[in-house]
Amino acid sequence: MKKFRLISNSFLKEDGQLHSRQQFVEANSLADVIEYIESNAGWYTDINVAFKVAYIEEVVE
Repeated sequence: MKKFRLISNSFLKEDGQLHSRQQFVEANSLADVIEYIESNAGWYTDINVAFKVAYIEEVVE
């Protein structure tokens, strides 16, 4: 399994700072990650988190 980081677009919070949401996921390939996201209309969803994915990068440890 490979590890990927999914990142949302930046957004402005109440503190006036730019933030973005990120989530680490494991999958067999980048194609599997993209297929999952496309099947959810571009959204990543999990327990207590959902965001529109703007960027995906593979994590090399």
